[in-house]
Amino acid sequence: MRDEALVAGLEEGDGGTIRLLAPHVGLWSDRPADGALLSPGASAGTLTVIGRPHALVVPTGVVGRVLPHPSHDRSIPVGFGDAVLVLAPIEAGAQAQVAATAPSQSGALALRAPSAGVFYGSSAPGSPPFVAVGARVGTGQTIGLLEVMKTFNPIAYGGPGLPDEAEVVEVLVTDGQEVVRGQPLVRLR
Repeated sequence: MRDEALVAGLEEGDGGTIRLLAPHVGLWSDRPADGALLSPGASAGTLTVIGRPHALVVPTGVVGRVLPHPSHDRSIPVGFGDAVLVLAPIEAGAQAQVAATAPSQSGALALRAPSAGVFYGSSAPGSPPFVAVGARVGTGQTIGLLEVMKTFNPIAYGGPGLPDEAEVVEVLVTDGQEVVRGQPLVRLR
């Protein structure tokens, strides 16, 4: 059984390639097959951190084909920010096809991270969370904090595509978890 999913970091590589990066130090395994087409939320393998396996997933907005990896080992030790996969870009028509066939939560909305940083669901350790499953949230309400360069920024509910009020269906991240820009933080309906 795997613990909560971790979202891979990313950076642009040579020739338009996309490098998926390890978000923690650990042991990476279960590599997708060469040539596999990956889209947001797809598995980029398993990252075992301090003996706990986590699904490593492709971040939002990333689509590409897995390029061959130089190592044929079943498990590879990785450091924070090490590239685990390199994806070749695909044509715009193929991207539209992938988006149309990608699994989605029917009727579910998501509040996404406005930037990369470290997510905190409460104002201090031991304090009650800003939101919990079943809570109603309205425009402007704080759902968490995002630490960026030692500054804590409130994440307010609202934005394009979101109603004025919604119900929290699932909190997708945990306190102290590193997130990337566009990563879903809270699922809503």
